[in-house]
Amino acid sequence: MSRIITSSHNADETLSRTAALISERMQVDASSIYIYDVSQNLLILKATHGLNPKVVEEVKMSPSEGLVGLVHETREAVQASKMQDHPRFKHFPQTNESRFSSFLGVPLVEHRKSFGVVVAHTENSRVFVDNEIELLKAIAVQISSLVSKALLLKQLDLAAQAIPPKVSKGKSASIHLSGTPVGSGISLGKAILLHPGTPEEPPRESSNPPEEELQDFHSALEHTINDTIKLVEKISGDVGPEEAAIFHVHLMFLEDQHFQEKIQNYILEGNSVSWSIYETIEEYLSAFSEIDDPYLSEKGADLKDVGYRLLHFLGHELLAETQKEGILVIEELLPGDMARLDPNRIKGIITSSGGIVSHAAILARSLRIPGICLEPELMKRIHEGDLIALDGKNGTAVVHPGEELMAAFKRRLVLEEQHQEHLDQFRDKPCKTKDGVRINVLANIAMENDLNQLFRHGAEGIGLYRTEIFFLSLDRYPEIEEQVEVYQKVFDSIPQEQPLMIRTLDLGADKAAPYMGYPHEGNPYLGCRALRRQLRKPRVLKNQLKSILLASKNREKLSLIFPMVTDVHEIRQAKKLLHECAVDLGNQYNPAKLPEIGMMFEVPSSFMISERFMQVIDYCAIGSNDLTQYLLAVDRNNPQISHLYDPLHPAVLQLIKILIDNANRHQKPVELCGEMASDPDGCVILVGLGLRIFSMNAPLIPTVKERLSLITMPEAVRIAEKSLQSESALEVRNLVRAHFQEPLLQTDPIRPTVPS
Repeated sequence: MSRIITSSHNADETLSRTAALISERMQVDASSIYIYDVSQNLLILKATHGLNPKVVEEVKMSPSEGLVGLVHETREAVQASKMQDHPRFKHFPQTNESRFSSFLGVPLVEHRKSFGVVVAHTENSRVFVDNEIELLKAIAVQISSLVSKALLLKQLDLAAQAIPPKVSKGKSASIHLSGTPVGSGISLGKAILLHPGTPEEPPRESSNPPEEELQDFHSALEHTINDTIKLVEKISGDVGPEEAAIFHVHLMFLEDQHFQEKIQNYILEGNSVSWSIYETIEEYLSAFSEIDDPYLSEKGADLKDVGYRLLHFLGHELLAETQKEGILVIEELLPGDMARLDPNRIKGIITSSGGIVSHAAILARSLRIPGICLEPELMKRIHEGDLIALDGKNGTAVVHPGEELMAAFKRRLVLEEQHQEHLDQFRDKPCKTKDGVRINVLANIAMENDLNQLFRHGAEGIGLYRTEIFFLSLDRYPEIEEQVEVYQKVFDSIPQEQPLMIRTLDLGADKAAPYMGYPHEGNPYLGCRALRRQLRKPRVLKNQLKSILLASKNREKLSLIFPMVTDVHEIRQAKKLLHECAVDLGNQYNPAKLPEIGMMFEVPSSFMISERFMQVIDYCAIGSNDLTQYLLAVDRNNPQISHLYDPLHPAVLQLIKILIDNANRHQKPVELCGEMASDPDGCVILVGLGLRIFSMNAPLIPTVKERLSLITMPEAVRIAEKSLQSESALEVRNLVRAHFQEPLLQTDPIRPTVPS
């Protein structure tokens, strides 16, 4: 792919070379690429190798026409040994396709949308075997991102021509921004734009003749291309081809003739090379913003990255490196972004997507990172490197703060550091109430590198191992051997006497990688997700179960947790699959050593019939995040209603009490592994309700240990009993705060400020 891009000079040439590559790899007589044009509602032949090349752009058909249309409509592979006999065959005589008999088509899919079709033909009549179909599917997956970005680039070339150069903008001296609190605490640091904003405009005037500036441009271009190719090779080897595809897009921008000519024309007009690059990037970004597709418009980050790389090789400092220390400014923090962050360097988070319970918010609170959620327009007022005074508790940020505010922030930071030193004393101590009742505090993990956090903060085991994060980091389903290796490293790192709970895949249409093929759902949170999906298509679950069994052969303590369970039959089906997997492994595994069976209690109905579940499970795990969302009918990622989401709502507490009581009667352990476990108010209520096992993000463990050391069990029970009779989460929180003689809340602490 890198060779195709670097030897192509525009999008059309990229597509043409891609079609030739398909013919070569598939060993077929012809291959073609059709692209769906939304504005015309037509599938258009964009490239071919084997058909008449003169009909490219001329052959067009409705999605309801032809075999190509059938592939696009169904988003499934379609083949015909003699395509002329197929009822959907549509003949285009100008293509000279009459000499071909067989047809195989697969869709080009990105972001769960079909945007085109790849077709292979052979002259002889034949049936494509499964291996050939899978090969073309694999090729389609690899080129989908490449093709879509090549087309987008062509769209940008046209759009950018109509946009006049922008007037350079200056920066405000001091900017006060108000938003919604995300993570409490304060921070002082420089802004790090993960998807960078516009850098300062370079000087327009040049002291060198245009010929020298052109030489500098070509030198920077060559260095940038070579550097990007090295990145493609490195990322492809270290991580995978899906991640490497990001830099394929960068290569396309760099090799695009229109892009290069635009920069060169500015230089020939007497402008500096740096300004010419900057101005061209700005114009293309304006074209991005005009494209009526939110997903595609977000891809402006790729173009910005290209611009920064070019400027870097001209001597400018690279911006927006996530290795920097400061306050992260990002539109939306996704699971993949989280995996790349260094929590020791991030001093604060500012986001414009989601609310108090978005992924960004959860990450911020779990790592004790201050954060706020701003309106998108306000986010644009923050530039790379701006000094920011961030107040997560009040939801404010001051860009370029004055001396007085700086001094006040520094004083508060000293007090917070002193409090943190106090909390550090609890890391290695066992968690006990004031009167000595023992509480088990475990940690949630997602990847192997989370283990360092676990040990550093005094966790007593793993309460939730979220296996789906590993799957989301790949571009294909992992083989059993790969899974065994990953799980084995985690299992071997935990002492035998410590508990370890591993959860099977918790994935849905809202949380899935493209290769997983999850269909679009109107409400994915209530859709075919987690165990519901795995039971319908058990191959992936069976492979995961076999991997877990093989990795745990030497493990004494292990609990297997199934997510999103609604009725008892689902657990019985899951247990049956587990036993089948143990039998399938033969002498590789001893069926007598099967792990304990647990389930996530997060669907409200499961709490109401929890007595029935006790007959078929060994362990109970409460997922308070989803429970709260489902019970209170609140989309926790919707900033307009996220203030209604509070796990301390009395209705949530009553369901938790029902489960704990039923589990205690049947002597089944119960843990809670949502954010509620690390909530300073929530942990007190939970202990009073009878919970003895908590699982949370490791950095919050010392805070919970300190909080529970200040209260006796009778006091916690008394507060919990009153909370069950309360009218609101606010009333519940104030019961706890009154006991600790803390200031009472006058309004819901997570309710957004309503402008007057």
